[in-house]
Amino acid sequence: MSLQDMARSHVKELAREAFGLDEVVVDEDGDLPFPYGTAMVYVSVVGQGRLVRVWSRAVRGIELRKSVLREVNEVNEGLVIARVWATGAEVWVEACFPIEVARALDLHCLVSEVGRTADSFGSMLAMVHGGRVAIPEGTAPSEEHEWED
Repeated sequence: MSLQDMARSHVKELAREAFGLDEVVVDEDGDLPFPYGTAMVYVSVVGQGRLVRVWSRAVRGIELRKSVLREVNEVNEGLVIARVWATGAEVWVEACFPIEVARALDLHCLVSEVGRTADSFGSMLAMVHGGRVAIPEGTAPSEEHEWED
């Protein structure tokens, strides 16, 4: 078993414990998807199995004007473990943590901060500046809401 495989197994077990899950869903990329309000949060193993990356595309199809970038900077000032960044026509939220010291509580905190930020900030950006969130308000998460990369 490779380090990557062992790390994925460990992260899957952390997710089971952190969120009290009987079964952990794994998507076709090997990521663990978690709906969080209007956001889809993913837990990935990166860095040759050394890091857990929790990430979400907060909004897609947004024009990155100076006003949007200023708001990205303001949100980053208030974050503890995650960061927000923009590229192309998308705004992302992510956090990374070393797998070898990760506990279930750490994963829960990562998913919570990334999810809360992507949900609230992404919704606000979409409403004020245009663009789309992963899960429109008032709808249940489904495969239709996942964006193709």
